[in-house]
Amino acid sequence: MVAKKSARKSKKTKAAKKTSKAEARKTPEKNASKASSEADKAMRLTFSYDGNKVKLLSQQRVDMVVPSSDRLKGYGEKGFWAELKSASDKTLYRTVMHNPTKNDAEVFPESPAEGISREPAPKRKGVFVVVVPDTDKGEEVILCRSAPETTGPTKGIRALASKPAEEILRLKLKK
Repeated sequence: MVAKKSARKSKKTKAAKKTSKAEARKTPEKNASKASSEADKAMRLTFSYDGNKVKLLSQQRVDMVVPSSDRLKGYGEKGFWAELKSASDKTLYRTVMHNPTKNDAEVFPESPAEGISREPAPKRKGVFVVVVPDTDKGEEVILCRSAPETTGPTKGIRALASKPAEEILRLKLKK
């Protein structure tokens, strides 16, 4: 008898869950949690590059959780990153990235006795995506990149981090 009661309760619980899910789907968005908070709003920026030239291809609002920001201060001056800036040029968000513009390429030697090296990549072209929070305060996005060292002891694998980063693109976000 006890087993039958549990089975009945279990069926009622499942039916109640199905009903709530069905009703939740019918509930208008305005009744859903008042905002997918700003943390759930993002701006997807798609860029293309051709050599050292970088340009914006598209800007799209998306509902997604944006990864937390990298440090805004005291982060060093070398590498590749994107920043979301306010109207007063204050950094609101920063994401450090592996350099998507492919400054160099791995070169394999003809003889196995020689080591693998890195050389400047010819005819670099491609596309990459940056995601930043979509906030009312965000006005601009900037991209910064260290120029590669082409000679001397830092040529090759450490080339990206050999020189201080420079702003390579600044764009105003479309609201």
